[in-house]
Amino acid sequence: MFDATRASRDHLAFGYGVHYCLGAPLAKMEADVAPRGLFEAFPGLELAVPVDQLKPQETFIVNGHQELPVTLTKA
Repeated sequence: MFDATRASRDHLAFGYGVHYCLGAPLAKMEADVAPRGLFEAFPGLELAVPVDQLKPQETFIVNGHQELPVTLTKA
């Protein structure tokens, strides 16, 4: 589950040391800016289906859903 408010920064998703990803700062900025812009543009954004209808990914590598249907409304 994605938690934008988590305090821990101890993951190695972008590598470490000399193998650290050059694009990491841009990816982190996008992960911060994009959701904020989406929620500002569509403050009424909500799931289009009940939570129990969301289908999880069929892999242990990615923790998420196969699709995330939402309703985009301005208010």
